Amino acid sequence: MNLSISQFYSLQSSAQRYQFVLDMLNHHLNSTHCFIGKFINGGTQVKTLHYLHNGKRVDNFVYDLSDTPCKDAKCSQEVCTFEYDLQQRYPQDTLLQTLNINSYIGLTLRAPDHQPVGILVCMFEHPQAFSEQEKAYFSELGHIVATELSHNQEMNAKERLLKQLATGERIAKLSSWTWYIKQNIHCFSHEMHNLLNTQTEQVSLERFLACLQGSDQQRLLEQMEQISNEEIDSFELVVTHKSENQSDGLFHIVAELEASDRQQLEPVMRATVQDITYTWALNKQLELTNVVFENASEAFMITDRHNKIVMVNKAFEAQTGYSANELYGEDPSILSSGKQNKKFYQKMWQQLEQTGVWKGEIYNRRKDGQVFPEELTLNAVKGEDGEITNYVAIFRDITEWKRNEAQLTFYANHETLTGLLNRRSFMQTLEKSVQQHKSLQGGLSLLFIGLDRFKEINDIFGPEVGDQVLIAVADRLQSTLKRKDMAGRYGGDEFVLLLHNQSQRDMMASAEHLKHLISEPYVFDELTIELSASIGVAHALADENINGTVLVRNAAHALSTAKKQGRGRVALHNEAIQNAYISKIKLKDKLKHALKHELLSVHYQPVVDVKSGQTAKFEALVRWHDEELGFISPARFIPIAEEFGLIHLVGQYVLQTSCRDLAMLHRSGFEHVGFSINRSINEFKASNNQLVHISDAIQEFALPFECITIEVTESMAANSYTWQVLQALSAKGVKVALDDFCTGYSSLSNLIDNPIDYVKIDKSFVDSMVEDTSKQVMIKCLIDLSSQLGIGVIAEGVEHRQQQSMLAEFGCHLIQGYFYSQAMPIAKCLAMLEHEEQVNSKLA
Repeated sequence: MNLSISQFYSLQSSAQRYQFVLDMLNHHLNSTHCFIGKFINGGTQVKTLHYLHNGKRVDNFVYDLSDTPCKDAKCSQEVCTFEYDLQQRYPQDTLLQTLNINSYIGLTLRAPDHQPVGILVCMFEHPQAFSEQEKAYFSELGHIVATELSHNQEMNAKERLLKQLATGERIAKLSSWTWYIKQNIHCFSHEMHNLLNTQTEQVSLERFLACLQGSDQQRLLEQMEQISNEEIDSFELVVTHKSENQSDGLFHIVAELEASDRQQLEPVMRATVQDITYTWALNKQLELTNVVFENASEAFMITDRHNKIVMVNKAFEAQTGYSANELYGEDPSILSSGKQNKKFYQKMWQQLEQTGVWKGEIYNRRKDGQVFPEELTLNAVKGEDGEITNYVAIFRDITEWKRNEAQLTFYANHETLTGLLNRRSFMQTLEKSVQQHKSLQGGLSLLFIGLDRFKEINDIFGPEVGDQVLIAVADRLQSTLKRKDMAGRYGGDEFVLLLHNQSQRDMMASAEHLKHLISEPYVFDELTIELSASIGVAHALADENINGTVLVRNAAHALSTAKKQGRGRVALHNEAIQNAYISKIKLKDKLKHALKHELLSVHYQPVVDVKSGQTAKFEALVRWHDEELGFISPARFIPIAEEFGLIHLVGQYVLQTSCRDLAMLHRSGFEHVGFSINRSINEFKASNNQLVHISDAIQEFALPFECITIEVTESMAANSYTWQVLQALSAKGVKVALDDFCTGYSSLSNLIDNPIDYVKIDKSFVDSMVEDTSKQVMIKCLIDLSSQLGIGVIAEGVEHRQQQSMLAEFGCHLIQGYFYSQAMPIAKCLAMLEHEEQVNSKLA
């Protein structure tokens, strides 16, 4: 049993060292209670300094020493042990009974003069036999702790003595500083807090140095290094606090090397640090004022009460080209550029006389005749009698600032990559043009241009090449513009062009020309890129009442139509497109109404276990029957919900309804049944916390987390945030299914690296699997791989027995589709489960 002394003393505080010792004891003796205490109140009481109960730190306490085993231990020079019947030996020690202590080992901690200063104790609930080796180890630890404790008490005594000197130090604004060089220990008296204006418990050398200006830090460290190397035996320095003011912050340090009075002589530096700001304040202020004046980056000019120049600084000479000798006695009007009239100067002097300050921009002339803009601040300086004695002017050349301002104005209105107008600026200009378009014969034409499959260029060649393409497209667009036309980058890979005074025929011809122009190859060094563009066109006649927002919207709808027609097309906004948009808006409004009044419903399609032939779960599918439009397919209204931000309401309705219906099935005795619930990519956003929504819905209806499966598509699951949420849900027990597997960006890493419970074979594979042997191979491989990974496989869209038989032969786990049942209301689901139960009971 060896104790690492170096490890003990490497710890930073006594508390850490006490913890270290008690941890060692607890490790070797496995005590119930162990503590280190110090004697107080004349040795009649013990105050614990560090106390462990079952190896954990607990609050300290104070107890009387009389009638305790610690009283006997205090009288002993050796380790004191009581191996059993401790409560019977000390019946008046109620603490032993309270803590149920029956055995004890303790050692009095003694100072170097053998006076008892504290005690080290371990106590046990059961009888304990202590070997001589354990006693020796306990004694070894006790002597180390005794040294630490007595040293701390000695330091406390010295601290009381130092407090008696604190009053005198405070009056003298002087602090003592002792440096034990070999130990690298620095001790500052309490007055150092006031000198440094700090509230920290103890001023360290690092704190002292951090308060000093940088150069003074280095000077002081160099002197200390020479003291440490015994190159000098004293030094004297004046250093400055970083926050020096007129009343304090300038320190005079006088240091001298001497030997300590310890047994082993150790070099000790003793020093005083005194604030001498008052005696040096005026001279220092004058010096600093002169330095600031001469070295400031701003140009300073001082005139007398008659406005004659009496002083300028170097920056002023550099800015104006005049030397100080050329300016002394001159009127500041020597710098006048002539760009400000008499009225300007009259207002300036009027404000200066009224308020004492004037600030503004002015144009002055250098000695070489160059006119430049500057920011000027004028101050009137008054004497004790209130009369003006001087004027102080501060000049700052703002030529560069004006240039930057022009650039900032440009980039505030233009897109930084292409130099085209940005969306905000384009829309502002468009609105002005629309207001004026009634006076134009041909009206206005807006072309909304979208680059086709631009994302593929970024994915294949990288965003740098993508940026080059966008710049090249912008250049081609600008090359076609006439004087009043304008182009802008609307966002991403979308551009807008506003053309004036064109007929509808000319407008369409311009769109076709732009389409072919953009489609011409782009050559960057040895790289050639080809792309196409779709263009939506909107036209406003001279007498048409329309605004810019509507014009952009119409062109955007036309662009959407062009892309749907096969890309690389031009589409003109017309009545059909408008009607389609109105129909979409109408359906959106109906959907909002349906959501508000709970007119949607949820049907459930059975998912059947292949081996047992029984229903294992259901997939929840939203349904909508409108009084006017009849049954509306989810394929029609879900995209609208996605586009207009309603999908989270649809998803939440399906989630709540499904959890409620599943709870009803469980109460009916079908607790083995679970539900699969689909989630949209727009629902998995940080602002829409699916972890909370899904968890709350499950808990609201007291469902087991394991009975809910969340289905997401592969492309959706590629998002890292989605996986974070799914992993958190999986940790609670929720199942995760990858829908439409093998139809998107399939990756085996999705199956290996993430918490996947099911993969779903898309209906497109099932439809052709009987005739397509390659599909059979793929499906069989997927089932085999998933089975080895412990992942269930669900085949959806199964409609024929031959499909079902082949999937069963391949080892598919679960099947859903019209072969078994279409989606149905919850009441029919319950009836189907009850029928299955009856059939099974008869077979049993």
